[in-house]
Amino acid sequence: MKYLFTGASGFIGSHFHEVLSHDDITNMDLDIPRFKHTASFFQGDIRSDKDVETIFSKQEYDILIHLAAEHKDFGIKESQYFDTNEKGTKNLCEACTKYGIKKIVFYSSVAVYGANLKPSTENDAPTPNLPYGASKLAGEKVLYQWAAADKERSVLIIRPSVVYGERNVANMFRLIEQIKAGRYFHIGKGKNVKSIVYVKNLVEATLWLIDKMKFGVEIYNYADSPQLTSRQIADIISNSLKKSPITLPYWVVYLLGIPFDIAIKITGKDLPISTNRIKKFCTETFHKADKIEEAGFIPSYTNVEGLQNMVKWMNSEKFKEEAIFDI
Repeated sequence: MKYLFTGASGFIGSHFHEVLSHDDITNMDLDIPRFKHTASFFQGDIRSDKDVETIFSKQEYDILIHLAAEHKDFGIKESQYFDTNEKGTKNLCEACTKYGIKKIVFYSSVAVYGANLKPSTENDAPTPNLPYGASKLAGEKVLYQWAAADKERSVLIIRPSVVYGERNVANMFRLIEQIKAGRYFHIGKGKNVKSIVYVKNLVEATLWLIDKMKFGVEIYNYADSPQLTSRQIADIISNSLKKSPITLPYWVVYLLGIPFDIAIKITGKDLPISTNRIKKFCTETFHKADKIEEAGFIPSYTNVEGLQNMVKWMNSEKFKEEAIFDI
């Protein structure tokens, strides 16, 4: 199978390069891959009609795996989310129509559910409360329209929760760094569930679902088991690092975050600690993935093993040698 990827120069894409033959991969991304590979690469922008035309006209592809997205939560305008996540997706759909590609995999996000007050499932109506989630939902709607125009088209929409693993430098990376440096405190009882995804399982699940794609649109949440609370996540990491963080009340930790808020406002830099990050860490983000489990998928790793693997990687010589990626 010939795979056309968008956005595969990053963290998740690097793991696809680990399991697929590089002869079968073509990657279009704004960034040049910083990992060793022999796959075809084109530096281009999905928002550009010219770039999209160039990559689609190079050869025939069996499937588009659409990873490219605007996902930053700091320093960008609301319109930038929609320019990439909606309009960029529309450009790709138009090219798929022109060049006869019938299958698309789209990485959406559990952010489409918004501030969910109960564990989300695929049957819940999306109610995004932030621009990122709203733009991802807009991208999904573009794909529904594309699929509806031809009964032989197939769309797989995957809504992962927070993805972590080797090479990632986002939220889990920051948490491990803080625990390792002794700058982390347990916040209250930490009973809030934080659905998370180990990247190797996500790649494995994606390829498993591709083999079973049907005509029309299918949506799957993805989160790994066991579902863990914020306290359990921190305890697994702490035990792996042989650290013993103390527990502080929420209000104390929140106050400690205020000076960082001031520094962020003055410098314009996105610092690893802020009251917003503290609030997010203490908020429940519970997303069920029963649908893919009931379909028969069994991941190779538990969340406990995934977290332990990431800690081992950050403590290894490989960590110093490898480039590090955001999602």
